[in-house]
Amino acid sequence: YVVELLDRFTYGDGENRALFRLLVNTLERLNKGDNVNLAIRYYEIRLMDLVGFRPQLFNCIHCGAEIQPVDQFFSIPAGGVVCPKCKTKVAASRPVSMNALKYMRHFQRSDYKTASKAKLTPTINQEIENLMQNYITYQLEQSLNTPPFIRRVQKSNNKS
Repeated sequence: YVVELLDRFTYGDGENRALFRLLVNTLERLNKGDNVNLAIRYYEIRLMDLVGFRPQLFNCIHCGAEIQPVDQFFSIPAGGVVCPKCKTKVAASRPVSMNALKYMRHFQRSDYKTASKAKLTPTINQEIENLMQNYITYQLEQSLNTPPFIRRVQKSNNKS
């Protein structure tokens, strides 16, 4: 999945050490047994930043107001958080919990050592995963191949 993301967002025109380091570090984290969900969510957020699609998570993308500690909205086409006052003014604004938003903001501004102290619950992980999958698909203008495959493998493992 992480390799497919990198492949889809990059082209063969020169080296990018920051992207390479992010990929290598993520693969090393996965190999040594770090929390998979945390490593992947961190990778997604950081990759979007490095390839120029950093979602706006600190201020409303419509009015610019600083995000308050209440549940907010997220507009995938507009690329960020929308405050409750502006939700009807921004296309495709969908709810995002303040807890999910806190983790995403934490991953966006922290190094991995600090970010890895976060305790992602399955519910919050699922919310962030769904939001990021939709955001990534929108930016790529196409679906990824690996997420459905991973879900099939997880289902078959759960049946065993």
